[in-house]
Amino acid sequence: MAVPYSVEFTERAARARDSLPAERRELLERGLAILVTDPRHKLSHPLMGDETAREIALSRNLVIEYVVSDGKLVVLVVTVIDLTDVLIEE
Repeated sequence: MAVPYSVEFTERAARARDSLPAERRELLERGLAILVTDPRHKLSHPLMGDETAREIALSRNLVIEYVVSDGKLVVLVVTVIDLTDVLIEE
């Protein structure tokens, strides 16, 4: 079995993580628990053709961008998509 990657956050991503409500923070933690064992998960996508920089939707409304390098998974961006108020309803 592969050794899990360690997780680090940029300052920006840490601020976004720390501002999440408890239920979304728990989703983030659950998603990261999966990614530390498989950081190039089949549902993740490379950013701009670079296999080390990746993006994945952890849930319908939580997306992260991260870099995989030297046994580390560094979260660069945490994006919350809030669809409560939208301009045009489908």
